[in-house]
Amino acid sequence: MDTQINFSCSGLGRFTKTLAFVLSLFSSSMLSAADKGILLGELYDNAQLEQQLGWVLSSMTIDQKKYTLPPEVINTVNQVVKVRYSADLFKSSMEATLDEALSVGELLKLLDWYNSALGQKILRLEMEANDPRNTLYMQAYIEDKLSRELPRTSRIRLIEELMETLDAVELGTELAASASVGAKRILHEVMPIKDGRPLRPPEILKAREKPVIRKGMNDHMRYVYLYTYRSLPDNEIRAYLDFARSTAMQNFQRGQIQAIARIL
Repeated sequence: MDTQINFSCSGLGRFTKTLAFVLSLFSSSMLSAADKGILLGELYDNAQLEQQLGWVLSSMTIDQKKYTLPPEVINTVNQVVKVRYSADLFKSSMEATLDEALSVGELLKLLDWYNSALGQKILRLEMEANDPRNTLYMQAYIEDKLSRELPRTSRIRLIEELMETLDAVELGTELAASASVGAKRILHEVMPIKDGRPLRPPEILKAREKPVIRKGMNDHMRYVYLYTYRSLPDNEIRAYLDFARSTAMQNFQRGQIQAIARIL
């Protein structure tokens, strides 16, 4: 009888522990689901993702000086771009895609990085380089300095390693092709060509453009990276490389590009 009682108590104990473990998992998953939206919003702000919207609008806005189009067409296209790619749409689309791409653990690692001194320093350099208002200055720096005298070989190799880790060439190609196709589709909406032929699907248009864009992307991105991180010492680039290799940063990079490609 005593044996049966002990066995029953032991079995009850194991059941209770198992039930508590299952409930804790359920509770933590519920908390994670509830908190993830807050973490995504915090990451969106801390990583200054809205600044990318300036790049999108700049890449898709038509410059009157570069196109021989009627002013009313250019104004209409630019207005459509401004309305269609609003800050609210950009944020909701970005957060939805990053929700798919990142786990709660990866979000926490990214927030720690962007709250660190080095993360903040690198973010400032990247925001400065990506600011459309800085384009002319960056081009002048590349033409006047980098085209004449490149940094030492070890520095170039370090920058190229960072480019490869962040998949800079492929991601830059994807962004440029998406922006180009998006701009052409908006122009077609505003001023359709009446030749009886339907506009090709965006996937086909992008597939046709990417090989051409990719040809010059490697050299272009090398210059951009050399410019962007020009003030960063080698040891800090290596520290950035270490974090860039993490699944958190890898998934974050791909998630951002996927979000922008979807929006465009």
